Amino acid sequence: MGPAYDAFISYAHADMEWVTDFAGRLANEGLRVARDEVFLQLGDTVVHGIEEAIRDSAHGVLVFSPASISSGWVRQEYSALMRRSIEDGRRFIPVIIGDAELPEFAATRLAADFRNLADDEYGVMIARIAAALRS
Repeated sequence: MGPAYDAFISYAHADMEWVTDFAGRLANEGLRVARDEVFLQLGDTVVHGIEEAIRDSAHGVLVFSPASISSGWVRQEYSALMRRSIEDGRRFIPVIIGDAELPEFAATRLAADFRNLADDEYGVMIARIAAALRS
């Protein structure tokens, strides 16, 4: 049996509106995406739920924004996703929104930059991410 999710999406809750749309578009491409609203239930231990979701995901996507860069939770998820990418060959896709600069390790990956994209380019970028997550 394969992974439960095609990708774990790490993000700051300040970016939830953007991420909800983004995750919905990936789901429309047929991908199973893990984000806390999907896998956490009331009463769950948050850290255990996140660890399990990362472990049960084939790949990782991290939404880099000013809010996520300053989030302690996102930094921990980044560490776990990057380690899996380096040690296990899992794909790690940095997604950039807002005025955010990628950390050094993330900058070694080709990023999906959503800043200043026109509507038609947004759909193309979603399709490119979906294709990368399937490969």
